[in-house]
Amino acid sequence: MGRDKRCLLWEGELFLDRVCRLMSRLFDEVLVVTASEDYDCSHLPVRLVTDRIPHKGSLGGLYTGLMEAENSLIFVVACDMPFLVEESIARLCIEPHTDVLTVKASTGLQPLHARYSKGCIPVIEAMIQEDDLKIQNLFSKQGFAIRTIEETVFDDIDPHRQSFMNINTPADLEFARKMFSGPTDSE
Repeated sequence: MGRDKRCLLWEGELFLDRVCRLMSRLFDEVLVVTASEDYDCSHLPVRLVTDRIPHKGSLGGLYTGLMEAENSLIFVVACDMPFLVEESIARLCIEPHTDVLTVKASTGLQPLHARYSKGCIPVIEAMIQEDDLKIQNLFSKQGFAIRTIEETVFDDIDPHRQSFMNINTPADLEFARKMFSGPTDSE
């Protein structure tokens, strides 16, 4: 993207703030995991935590979230997903307990729109020790239960797959603005 995606604007609100507010409507505990304490979250109903093991990317962030969470299950989203649909997250969260619950979309598995249990910690620790940091590789590991749900389960509440959309490039942002009629906020 060329800049900090947390600070991109959508409808006058920063991406990260938007995600945090939505998540706090769904969950009693909301953690923001960052590489460093460089984002002021004091105005949000969240707890900021920094990576327990630095420089390990999204997998390290997932590990930190699982270690820091008070609950045995966590729901994970990325800061660059400003179009999350509460109902789709809630629907995933009422599914029976499994170590990993994720959605299989037409673009592939959605590891940053998924529910994880603390049972994943040993597998993630091993991956980090092996410097196998691709979060998608977690789904091929042994030692825990993984369940995937087809994206069509959400057709009635999220027909455009908004919840799974993230913004990685300026072109993605422009596409999202056109698709969802978002304002052209200045960044």
